[in-house]
Amino acid sequence: MNDQDIIIVRSLTDSDMGLFAAHRKATASRQRAIALTTPATELLLDPAIIIARGGDFDCITSFGSITNREIRRINKGGKNWRLGGRQFEAPVFGDLDSRDFALLRSVKHNDGSSPILLTFVSRRSHRFIQAGLAAMLSDGALQHNVALFQLGERGFDALAELFPPVPACVAVRRAQITAPGIGSPS
Repeated sequence: MNDQDIIIVRSLTDSDMGLFAAHRKATASRQRAIALTTPATELLLDPAIIIARGGDFDCITSFGSITNREIRRINKGGKNWRLGGRQFEAPVFGDLDSRDFALLRSVKHNDGSSPILLTFVSRRSHRFIQAGLAAMLSDGALQHNVALFQLGERGFDALAELFPPVPACVAVRRAQITAPGIGSPS
């Protein structure tokens, strides 16, 4: 953990559920992204990325036994910031519902050089953790369904313990392997 670590908690809403294939048919929203507030985005993204209205990020997602790593886009479409990308296809994402939680752990003012860890917490599969998060956030910490936590602030240590940062061995991408004879020395 370093003094640049932040954790953003998003209480999922019905409009966020379009990102999950298991919910796509039942949701009225066409949105395939998780909404982020401007204060959360200003803490999460490097100012140059904010000026550019978005960028691509190495995103490591975990939920239950599923771990997914792919490039996801954070951008501003219209007035709202969103974390989007391809739909999550695994059936386990059907356990999520509105008022469950998405947690983003990153470094402050990420310029795309550090991965973002995205973790989901569901009432169905993480009952006690979800209840603890709900209790922790019941005192008004959520502003427009988003709460921000930085090192030294109330609640950060408890969240950091439950949701550790991306391990160094995972955070560093291996060099892309090329086929013999194609860009590799003989």
